[in-house]
Amino acid sequence: MISVVIPTLNSERTIRTAVKSAMEKAEEVIVVDSFSTDKTVEIAEKEGAKVLQVKGSMLIARIEGTKIAKGDYIVNLDSDMYFSDNFPPRELKSKVIALGEITVGKGIVYEIMKLDREITHNKWRENLSLGGGIIPRMYDRQILIKAYENIPSWIKDKLNAFEDSVIYYEVLKIYKGEVQFIPNAVYHIEDDPFLSFIRKWYRYGRNAKLLRGTEYEKIIYQRKMRPGLTAREKIKLIIPTLVKGIPFAIGYYL
Repeated sequence: MISVVIPTLNSERTIRTAVKSAMEKAEEVIVVDSFSTDKTVEIAEKEGAKVLQVKGSMLIARIEGTKIAKGDYIVNLDSDMYFSDNFPPRELKSKVIALGEITVGKGIVYEIMKLDREITHNKWRENLSLGGGIIPRMYDRQILIKAYENIPSWIKDKLNAFEDSVIYYEVLKIYKGEVQFIPNAVYHIEDDPFLSFIRKWYRYGRNAKLLRGTEYEKIIYQRKMRPGLTAREKIKLIIPTLVKGIPFAIGYYL
């Protein structure tokens, strides 16, 4: 049985697509809402999701959703993602599974993220490491619960970005098996206005700053890597790296 957990906050623009897709692919869909002021909750309930309202961080939302989930596997989906026909896989070969992403949308943000993901996912074997560009989103529930228990409470309370990397970091302490990769498993909507995209990466920098002085600090440096890329591919990624990296650095260092 698969349970899908989707954190939300004022996500009315994309939540219908996310929930409708998940309802077709999984036995259970849980939307963990941080008291949205728009129609997010109304839409999610109408589409058949279980809705839990929790005050707290993105990481808290994922944890609370997992606590009430009944599935053997948990998929940590975002509210701007939806499943493709490649999900679920014919065979679950691992307790930790990465979902290959297809970028959809329009505009400059779409072009930036499409290029980044296409190059990185083409070298998925090298990028499944913690320092790579692909972070698993599907976990055996018992492993995930143990990983959540090992994250310090103050980080759980505050972290609204890079929570996926912290989760993976803790999972790798427990799980020593192979990570399965499902290519083109989910669509990721990227159509934010450019300034909103810049502000988002600034917020990512502010959140990454919370990890300074902790064992998770190395995640930030490792995620700058894109293992296995050729020199030509690295050159192609210069613009995406700068567009994301400059606002991130401002948030992280200032």
